[in-house]
Amino acid sequence: MEFPQLQELVDRALEDKKLTRMEMDQIVTAIRADGKVSPEEAQLLDSIRQMVLRREIQVVETAD
Repeated sequence: MEFPQLQELVDRALEDKKLTRMEMDQIVTAIRADGKVSPEEAQLLDSIRQMVLRREIQVVETAD
C-alpha cells in the first residue's frame, strides 16, 4: 500500500477518536505488506502511539 493510502486508512480509523483492535490490525497489516517498514510508516505508528499515550484517542475492542 502506498503511503498516501495508508494515511487515509489511519485518518478514517481515527476520525471518531477511537481505534479498534481491528483497525489497528488493518494498519499494521498494510504497513507490513511489503515486508519492510519505511521511515514514514514508522513515524505514523509512533504518532498513533503518542496520541494514545496523550489520551487523544482511545483504544477499544469494538466501535460501539
